[in-house]
Amino acid sequence: MIAAMGPRACVLAVVVLASRPAAALPPDAPRLVTTSRTFVAFAGEAAPVKVSWSPVSGAARYRARWTSGARVYDRELTDTVFERPELTPGQHVLTVTAIDANGVESAPSDVLIDVVRVEATAPGARSTTGMPASGAFAVGATFSSPGLTCQLGAGTAGANVVATVAGAFPLRCGGGPGQPTVEVPVVVAPVIVAGDLAPIARETETRLHLTIASVGAVGDQLEIAAVGDLDLGTALRVPGGLEIPVTPSATAVGAGLVVRANGVELGRVAIDLVDAPAPYEPPPPEADWFALDLGAQIGAFLPPDVGGAANAIGQPLDPDDTLTGGPVAGLRIGLFPTRRVGVELETGIVTSSYTGRLGVVPLLINRGSIAARLVEDGRFGLRGLLGGDVFTTLAKGGTSRVGTVGGLHYGAAFTIETRPGVSVRLEALHVITIAQDAGYAHCLELQIGVVARLGRRDRWK
Repeated sequence: MIAAMGPRACVLAVVVLASRPAAALPPDAPRLVTTSRTFVAFAGEAAPVKVSWSPVSGAARYRARWTSGARVYDRELTDTVFERPELTPGQHVLTVTAIDANGVESAPSDVLIDVVRVEATAPGARSTTGMPASGAFAVGATFSSPGLTCQLGAGTAGANVVATVAGAFPLRCGGGPGQPTVEVPVVVAPVIVAGDLAPIARETETRLHLTIASVGAVGDQLEIAAVGDLDLGTALRVPGGLEIPVTPSATAVGAGLVVRANGVELGRVAIDLVDAPAPYEPPPPEADWFALDLGAQIGAFLPPDVGGAANAIGQPLDPDDTLTGGPVAGLRIGLFPTRRVGVELETGIVTSSYTGRLGVVPLLINRGSIAARLVEDGRFGLRGLLGGDVFTTLAKGGTSRVGTVGGLHYGAAFTIETRPGVSVRLEALHVITIAQDAGYAHCLELQIGVVARLGRRDRWK
């Protein structure tokens, strides 16, 4: 075909081909620093993913594509460094391409990124803490990594490792076949357990305050154990420590408290014990037993009035003029200078009559008694009475005349306190006076009355 064109046509074709621009070549693919990287998300912080590559000649910018499972994130960069905080553990893919000024994109370069999550739980905490990885952790803190085995310093490896001593240690997690391995430095700080504990009394509940402090976090799920014979109440977590109700037994010799978290002892305190104070006893009452009783009573006076043993009150010459019994009403006063024995004085009027004739004779009875408080049980009391009587007829009738005779009596009074200082009194007396046959007339007197106590109102013991 060229031979048929002739010389001039061939020259023109060469000139046309030479004037066309050559096709642009894509930039070289970025050369990443490494093809596999492992980063750690420690103690709740995101993993600081950082990948760099060498500058590509002719590249105006770079495209970085981050693939995390089904999620894809694209970012264009002018620098040769890709940085991203990543919380999701597992394997991720970073794809980087170079793009020149004409928008021509290079072949991709891939790198696999492993993110390992390492969890830290403060002693006594329910869940992992959000403490920064650069902070210190208190003794008793627990470290773990899902699906991996961890080892703190030279300690025993396991799924969960507990810091038992203070210091700086490397924490290694992973290391199994096909597993990534990470290592982070860990600072373990001591926990201070202290209390300004004054001696406490045995058999007495006392609320103690323990100070619990550390540069690392300490949770509220702490274990409290007693040393010695000590009863513990429910511990209350308060800012800066614990408040614990404790009750030492009567025979406790030494006592103390131990604070633990995750089975690790954080600290302990000793408690000094003293005997419980003696129960309060009020001072004995002063030896002043003076009391005054005032009362009134009604009843019946029943003397014998028939035969030779009939009473001789009024000194009647005719048996028909013998006085009979009748109702009595009177007043009473009692004086008690001692706690058991006192004197009672009584006066009363009996409305009497004659045995064999009509008429009413007022009979005045005055008597004095030695009263002894025999029983006092709660509201109830019993008194013994012994004394003398004076019977005076205030009117004459027939052969009975105005006059006075004497007598003796003994008996008992039963009291029931109805309110403080006020009692109902039931009394029975056997009264002995002269008889008409020159013997003795045995009379009976029954009373019911009310007595108010003045002065000392307490009962004797």
